Amino acid sequence: MTSDTETIEIERLRAVRDLQLLDTPAEADFDELVYLAAQICDAPISLMSIVDADRAWLKASVGLAVRETSRRVSFCAHAIQQAGLFVVEDARLDDRFSGNPAVTGDPGVRFYAGMPLVLPDGHAIGTLCVVDTVPRTLTETQKGALTVLAKQLISRIVMRVQQRSLEAALAEKDRIAAELRTSDERFQIFMDNGPFVSYIKDADGRMVYYNRRFAQQFRVSPDQWIGLLDDQIWPEEMARTFRENDLSVLQGGDPIELTERTPGPDGQTLSWRSYKFPCRDRNGILLLAGISLNITNELEREQALQDTLRDKSQLTEELEARKHIMQKFMEHSPNTMFVKDDRGRYVFYNAEFAKTVGIDRTEWIGRSDDEVFPQEAAERYMAEDLRVMETEQTLEFTDEVRDAGGALHRFHTIKFTYNDVDGRKLLAGVTADMTEQVNREEALEKANLQLEQLATTDSLTGLFNRRVFESRAAIEFASARRSERALSILVMDIDHFKRRNDTYGHAAGDAALQTVGKILNGCVRMGDMAARLGGEEFGFLLPDTKASGAMGLAFRIQTALSKQVQGPSPLTVSVGVCSMTEEIESWEQLLRRADDAMYEAKRSGRNRVVHHDSLVESAVGPAGSPAIFLESGAAARG
Repeated sequence: MTSDTETIEIERLRAVRDLQLLDTPAEADFDELVYLAAQICDAPISLMSIVDADRAWLKASVGLAVRETSRRVSFCAHAIQQAGLFVVEDARLDDRFSGNPAVTGDPGVRFYAGMPLVLPDGHAIGTLCVVDTVPRTLTETQKGALTVLAKQLISRIVMRVQQRSLEAALAEKDRIAAELRTSDERFQIFMDNGPFVSYIKDADGRMVYYNRRFAQQFRVSPDQWIGLLDDQIWPEEMARTFRENDLSVLQGGDPIELTERTPGPDGQTLSWRSYKFPCRDRNGILLLAGISLNITNELEREQALQDTLRDKSQLTEELEARKHIMQKFMEHSPNTMFVKDDRGRYVFYNAEFAKTVGIDRTEWIGRSDDEVFPQEAAERYMAEDLRVMETEQTLEFTDEVRDAGGALHRFHTIKFTYNDVDGRKLLAGVTADMTEQVNREEALEKANLQLEQLATTDSLTGLFNRRVFESRAAIEFASARRSERALSILVMDIDHFKRRNDTYGHAAGDAALQTVGKILNGCVRMGDMAARLGGEEFGFLLPDTKASGAMGLAFRIQTALSKQVQGPSPLTVSVGVCSMTEEIESWEQLLRRADDAMYEAKRSGRNRVVHHDSLVESAVGPAGSPAIFLESGAAARG
């Protein structure tokens, strides 16, 4: 724990160093007073000492060649502990100094009188002292003179500090003024060379400023529209809309972002992404500022809105006001903004940039991408910058970056070059966070896919529904008939399904449907289609498949079904098959014949496969039971 004495000494030493007197050359202001002290006191030696941590440094001296002495043997170190004049009339008789090397050796000190030099804040920084080699005393006049001279030294020290502070203040004032001028010039260059139009209106809606690109876009002179109202510039309906938007900002006090349209110089309609916000000049007068980016081409191509530059601008004749407007543009911009010099070092970035990458407002100033980003990202950014700097062409691109919290953001970035007032080529960049828009588009696409799936798929079995089956059947029938290719349809029905539901409940029925759906999905080849046609009935569409292939698939389905773990009762299906022939005129007829064959399978005892045609006279089912082949016929379900 630091004692009070140690604390006082620490503060005293800080005051000594703040004076910036240690180790400085001799100065007439101090030399004159020290000389005068020697003359008044008739002393061969007179000193102005500054007591440091371990030495007494002599700022001015008469009669002594050295510039400093050890604090351990210094009389002045004792003098600064006193409230007034410290006098030693005969050092040989004083126990504190009788063994002091300055007494026993050169210069042979016998007499010492030192007046502490005390600053206005109470810190004693050193002494004004006179020294003699013989014992003696001082007269009251001499003592008074030392007191006065010490005060004069302190006054000159204080004046020196004040002068230094004044010079520093003046230098800082000059620096700030120069910075303001440069900032204003850079601001104007930036605004005139940016890929956007910017403007400022007064509270009545009169145009008080617009940038060079604005004038070029609408083919007017730099001051042609200054002082005009919207209804003097734009068509009536557009002017009314602009004024309503402006009043909403001025009265609400909040920035707005919106899409606006203006007539172009060639009669076309231009679309703009505009950002408007309120601001005040240095006199407190309310103004409306805005920037707009031409998005006409993007809207015409039905693309996502391009990044818009969200600077804020205000033009006044005063440098301070112009800098204030520039800062307002940057502070309110919803986009990240940065400027780099020709060596790739950051010379500016706004608050949104700092927030996005998780840094403070000055942390990256003077640093380049390879010092702050991972190597892969840094190399990419530097390659982009080099391309823009070499070609002097605007570069637009999209990028994906993770922020300080690890969240993935999608950005749209514009990079371009411009020259500052010193002729240096700078690279500026503006980046808009498109994450929310892209996420909305992806969510919409996902929702559309889900809706499409719901519209085409049976939710219980995962198979296609009847509507999709019939649509595909019509296409495949027309194709098979045109190219004289084979086509078969299987229709199958779960045996005793109603009894299963009534006896074991609908859960058991749903489980049976899902089991059949799983088996059919496993049997689907490339180009085939399995679907749930309704209730417990399923359909299988088999392009390029003749009767024998269709029958083989039906038996494989029954075999796979027999190997399933059975529930409360055996799970079997009755299957009807029909293959394409010349007399079949439509897919509906083909489906009806397959359905007729399925009814025949159920009438004949269920767990059967029946083909509508008499291509084969008999076959054996998966359990050894005869499969029936009928030319035609239908029976009511049992």
